[in-house]
Amino acid sequence: MITLGTYDSDVQRSALDEYVEHTKKLTGVENWENKLRGEKDGEWAGFRELSGSAMTVADAQRFLRDAGFFPFGKDDGICGYRTASAIRLFQEYTRTVEGDARIGYPDGAMGPNTIAHANRWKEKNQRADWTGVTAANPSREYAKWMSLLHKVKEKYAATPNAMLRKVNEFPQSSDTVKPPGWDFNPDKIHLIGVRRNETKIEAGAGERKFDDAFVLLVRGLAFKFFGSTDPGATENPKGLPFLTQGQHLYRFGWHSLSKLNRVYHALKPLSSGVLVVRTKDMILNDADLAGGLERNNSINVHWGGEGLRGVGKWSEGCQVIVGKGYINHNDVTVNCSEYAATVYGDLGVKNAKGVYQTKGAYTVLGDLVMALSGADKDDNVVRYMLIYESDLALNAEIGGTKAEEIVTRLQALPV
Repeated sequence: MITLGTYDSDVQRSALDEYVEHTKKLTGVENWENKLRGEKDGEWAGFRELSGSAMTVADAQRFLRDAGFFPFGKDDGICGYRTASAIRLFQEYTRTVEGDARIGYPDGAMGPNTIAHANRWKEKNQRADWTGVTAANPSREYAKWMSLLHKVKEKYAATPNAMLRKVNEFPQSSDTVKPPGWDFNPDKIHLIGVRRNETKIEAGAGERKFDDAFVLLVRGLAFKFFGSTDPGATENPKGLPFLTQGQHLYRFGWHSLSKLNRVYHALKPLSSGVLVVRTKDMILNDADLAGGLERNNSINVHWGGEGLRGVGKWSEGCQVIVGKGYINHNDVTVNCSEYAATVYGDLGVKNAKGVYQTKGAYTVLGDLVMALSGADKDDNVVRYMLIYESDLALNAEIGGTKAEEIVTRLQALPV
């Protein structure tokens, strides 16, 4: 069975060492003793030679590349993070877009059942329906959101608001990009966060809700998610850290690095940290800007369960993606609840129905980023653009209520 860390018998030790060094540069993690982090608490995948499989790792990589799930992947015979993501993406696509429930739920393991589906695809010369869609030939939905981003830049680069003036004036380097430099290169990966109800909190609860929308733009495709762009709690006496409006640079990485056996996938600030504004009352306004901006390296983009617990249980300023479901590139709402874990302790184990649990929709987002990104280091950078719901009106094709529509559709999914 092909799983994270397995490699073909003809792979040289030098190639494994090269992969480890590449991974260290990609993630910034230096102290994992040449092991790969799994989903479960304390799960570490050492490198293991593949045996007893009807398909080699290199064969699997070639299939995934030809079928459209690993377009820039190398057939190096090593199942690393990107290959495992491509396997899960193929499994999820077969389950949802193709509608073949026999594939089961995505677990990133290429065993006899998944190999049988791969062979079925090969016999029919079948490819993902997004093959041929590119940044130069995008879907209509992708084009609408990219057009919005350019309109947002045109507005705020010319007339920055109070917060963005502070960003422009910030004297140090950071992973927050100043408005004139916002980069919407369609060959890169973009994630949009739409902050809604920024002046409201949940009635009677004194807490933020999972009521914000996210749109992933990758290789001409648009996928939609929901969660929160707001902090829910903090122990810092200076107050809650709100990520500033605008573009921020993120990379593949991990959350909670100080607790090695409870380290989980996240998108991390690229290098020096992103800019935040602190407030003590959960309502961010221009008066809070008097305290200045702060550079923060712990404001990640990570998973937030199924959205059943409050934002305060998941976020101290991070951007949180709920695992309950997503809207795919064909504008179809996909329910992930049957395999989406509720809490970290359930990750990587089977539930009462025997279903392997992942982070659901967040795992899909991460797999899209990893499997569809290029091999170069910069290709794995996610350009995260945080905007307000009112900004949506800048593109009439999207409309000011689009974020509410996304959140409503996903919140309505049965658990």
